[in-house]
Amino acid sequence: MTMRANTLALSIALASLAVTTPVLAQDSKGWDRTVRTADYLEPAIPHPDQDRAVRDKLAQLEAKTGRKPNILIVLVDDMGYGDPGAYGGGAMAGTPTPNIDRLAAGGLRLTSAYATPLCTPTRAALNTGRIPARSGLTRPLLASDRPTKAPWADEVSAAKLLSDNGYVTGLSGKWHIGEDRQSQPQMVGFDEFHGFLSVVSEYTQYMDIAKYPQLMLDPDRLATFKGLSEYNAVVEGRKGQELKIVYPLDTPKQMGNVDQDFAGWSVDFIKRAAAAKKPFYLIHAFAKVHFDNYPGDGHQGKSPAKLPYKDAIVEVDDIVGRLIQTLKDTGEADNTLVFFTSDNGPEEDSYPDSGFTPFRGGKGTTWEGGVRAPGSPTGPE
Repeated sequence: MTMRANTLALSIALASLAVTTPVLAQDSKGWDRTVRTADYLEPAIPHPDQDRAVRDKLAQLEAKTGRKPNILIVLVDDMGYGDPGAYGGGAMAGTPTPNIDRLAAGGLRLTSAYATPLCTPTRAALNTGRIPARSGLTRPLLASDRPTKAPWADEVSAAKLLSDNGYVTGLSGKWHIGEDRQSQPQMVGFDEFHGFLSVVSEYTQYMDIAKYPQLMLDPDRLATFKGLSEYNAVVEGRKGQELKIVYPLDTPKQMGNVDQDFAGWSVDFIKRAAAAKKPFYLIHAFAKVHFDNYPGDGHQGKSPAKLPYKDAIVEVDDIVGRLIQTLKDTGEADNTLVFFTSDNGPEEDSYPDSGFTPFRGGKGTTWEGGVRAPGSPTGPE
């Protein structure tokens, strides 16, 4: 199987990264070459040749395989631009990432891929294709948040569009775009969801007494905190149905192993879609490497650096390899678009859970280090 990217793979990158050649002003608009194609869309520079190439490639793939291409988005939480080897980290930094590097080498290594500085707004943009200000999802949602207006009331997710057009759609892992019923993944377009609704640190605050003694040693405070959400657990649901608790998240060991659980679910989802001969859209959203990082079974000390964050990077890379191998084993690799990225720059406020970026700032800042993320789209030849 070849994993070199082409214009089709670029079409799933959710930021416009095409390189264009500046031209001299030729009309009354001067340097402004944008065109507004609809009242609800922002003006954009048209690229008809690229659009034509994408349509042609899609048609060729469908003629070859008999169905639309699969889409797999691999989203890491808080991975820094400089963490993978393909972006200057890897073995040199004590965290070999051969599987991520292979994606970059076999496809594209985007050096100017941008997210927002924080988890929730990036995930909102990724799922809706619109800037977060449109939905109001402009900051991370916390367990105590109760939006007065449903953020998803006026939004249409990519999962819904694809589900309505014959795809099976799934989300594995972290959601973090609303816990209320109307904002849950299975209520906004995903056929299946298996993961958790919040973020790692919202759970680990009631697990780790060494790090959070002021909360855990105060029974009233702890009870209040845990009562903020009814979903302190890994949950799952199907389109239009209520969520079911799979197991509660009570211990660091459970938290350390959730990414292995999510990986197992994603592998099964891909296999089921392949067996049904239906195109799939899957977002595999890691819990790691957002603090606090606890090792999955067999991964403690697996990185040469022997630090929790570095071990987590190695685990992420192992799982990326596992997902790609599943595509090969099911015969889906030649008809699957894969996009690997992070939701923002690295979190730099805690040790030893900090990532790396060569740019100024990190997560939570609008400096380059907060918004510039690794991005590697790959696709079939």
